[in-house]
Amino acid sequence: MFTFNTLQDIPSFIQKNISNEKLLNYLENGIWRNISEKEFVKNIYKLSSAFKKAGVKKGTTVAIVSPSSPFWLMIDYALQDIGAISVPIFANISHENFEYELKDADVQYIYIASQERYDLTKDYIDSMKLIITHNIHSSTVHSINFYDFINIHAKKSTNIINEQDIATIIYTSGSTGTPKGVELTHKNITTQLKDTAKLFPLLQTDKALSFLPLAHIFERMVMSYYLVSGISIYFADDVKNVGQLIKEVKPSIMTVVPRLLDKIYIKMHDNAQSAPLIKRFIATLAFREADKKDIYKSTFFTPIYKKLVYSKLLEALGGNIRFMICGGAPLTKQTERFFTNIGIEIYQGYGLTETSPVVCANSPKYKKAYTCGKAYDNSEVKIALDGELLTKGTSLMHAYHKQKEDTDEEIDIHGWFHTGDLASIDDEGYISISGRKKEIFKTSTGKYVSAIHIEQILTQNRWCDYAVVVADNKPYVSALIFLDPIIIEAYAKRKQLNYKNIYELYKSKEIFKLIDKVISKSNKQLNYEEQIKKYIIINDEVSIDNHILTPSMKISRNTVYKKYADIINDIYGE
Repeated sequence: MFTFNTLQDIPSFIQKNISNEKLLNYLENGIWRNISEKEFVKNIYKLSSAFKKAGVKKGTTVAIVSPSSPFWLMIDYALQDIGAISVPIFANISHENFEYELKDADVQYIYIASQERYDLTKDYIDSMKLIITHNIHSSTVHSINFYDFINIHAKKSTNIINEQDIATIIYTSGSTGTPKGVELTHKNITTQLKDTAKLFPLLQTDKALSFLPLAHIFERMVMSYYLVSGISIYFADDVKNVGQLIKEVKPSIMTVVPRLLDKIYIKMHDNAQSAPLIKRFIATLAFREADKKDIYKSTFFTPIYKKLVYSKLLEALGGNIRFMICGGAPLTKQTERFFTNIGIEIYQGYGLTETSPVVCANSPKYKKAYTCGKAYDNSEVKIALDGELLTKGTSLMHAYHKQKEDTDEEIDIHGWFHTGDLASIDDEGYISISGRKKEIFKTSTGKYVSAIHIEQILTQNRWCDYAVVVADNKPYVSALIFLDPIIIEAYAKRKQLNYKNIYELYKSKEIFKLIDKVISKSNKQLNYEEQIKKYIIINDEVSIDNHILTPSMKISRNTVYKKYADIINDIYGE
């Protein structure tokens, strides 16, 4: 039973209720280091004392700019112990947004563990009262190394924290404009932890592998739930290493985003096709069943496929996965069906930063395939006349920071938050999301098309890494296609294609033939008005660094439209 009411209470709760020598685990020079619950709590109180000594008070904003790690969590909980306000910032956001968020939140104290970000913004950061650095070089007089900073007697704060006090300001990714700071209270987040415990009971033997950014509220809330449940958490050092780390750590639980599952799905299918003849034949039949069979139904061949094929796929994912929790974007039916049929339970949920984050989720307690589950106990939901999902409850944000007009626009006079997502709720209370209101485009012929739906179909293959649909007020649907350069170059090598560079390869007739087939196959799954009439292959790689991806790994549609405006105009002869 969780007895805490504020985030300040959580270290004490862990101290009294948890015993785990390997509570937190991280890689250092390729070697796993572990931190016990005792060391974790002790360091929180050391940092709390150090922050107070440095002038941080209740209500002071402190930025956290760091990869996910146990130290990220220590800093955050030390600030919560004081009643200060943590401001997590993605290290790889644009220079403009980085400085905007620091200024908007009035940040004068910062914990930074990103040398690249420090070097890029040194002139701005150096004007702050205090910079706590971790494994980076800083020559400013206002900076102090993390280990020097923490070299202090541990003492719990005596500040009295109210559950309605602001605990954190989290900035939205800014995919549709200037980032907005979401103010979340202690009660917002602790309510989520208590509701999550009702639906996702954990075992003391559970292990979690974490690779999503803690600057995002989804992983941050889940991480706090892991902590108060006492299970061992392993932090990936790089998202590119997740495939290897799954085999090494053998986690039983993971939080994932749909794009990761899509990539694993494609790779598994690719590997099956490259197997020797007999294995390929059996794998093809097994994969066909997993792709097509109704979830939870068995055929005569299912036990055979489990033994010969599915067990090998599960072993490649560590062999111990009990379930995966999926959020952050819509999960395709095809991906959910496949993973469930090979023996991995996928619980899809839905939420937003503004709702701390979960509004609804499937869980071991109840699940309906291809939905986002039922509303959390604290969440009330309803559908507006135009199909938009509305929600309210104790996890709903306090406000947008310094943005009363935006707050009043999103939360109506009756307290309902307008999510911006179109949804339906069935008779059993299961919620299905059909897409963002702003991503349902109306063509100039008056037809409505869902960009997300089309883009998901376009990327269900090994070649297309991402796709961005263009349709709003246009006579027909077109698409900008971003290829996976590693896959494409491997294909070119196999086919012995001659090319000087990746840009020349992308323009080759062989690659166009390849993508023509992708478009043709995709169009067969789309209604006539949704079908792609023209497409352009974009040479640029999709990354956070060039701002095509937001730090939360979503395509920044506005950035793409702006960056490739001339190309889009050429498509339509404008």
